[in-house]
Amino acid sequence: MKISKLFYLRLIVITVLMLDLISCESKKSSNPLSDTQWVGMAKIPEETEVVLKFSSDKLDVFVGSKVIENMSYTVSNGEITLVKKSGGTPCNNGSTGKYKYETVGDNLIMTLISDECTARIKSVQGVIYKKYDGK
Repeated sequence: MKISKLFYLRLIVITVLMLDLISCESKKSSNPLSDTQWVGMAKIPEETEVVLKFSSDKLDVFVGSKVIENMSYTVSNGEITLVKKSGGTPCNNGSTGKYKYETVGDNLIMTLISDECTARIKSVQGVIYKKYDGK
């Protein structure tokens, strides 16, 4: 039985496409918070509605249309590490916080592991954020 060159070419193309698809899915799942937004009532110090807007490695915290805090973040093994870059909270720039996070349905919940900033602990701990479409 002779297998044609066209068969091999098709097999190679399909294999490359499948590997590309698998690669895209694994990149997407490595950071499930990327390009998402969440709304919740943070204690800053009074309860105030905030929106957490995640990009691939940056988190902006909004009150209304104003960014009040900017952080970088990384996620790994169900944990999120936050590093303050700028903003109005009493946390020092560069202060780091680590939280266990989970998404349950349309909810985002962060539980304290450690944090250098007491104000951030008070604003995050116990808040259930709801998925937000930004409209």
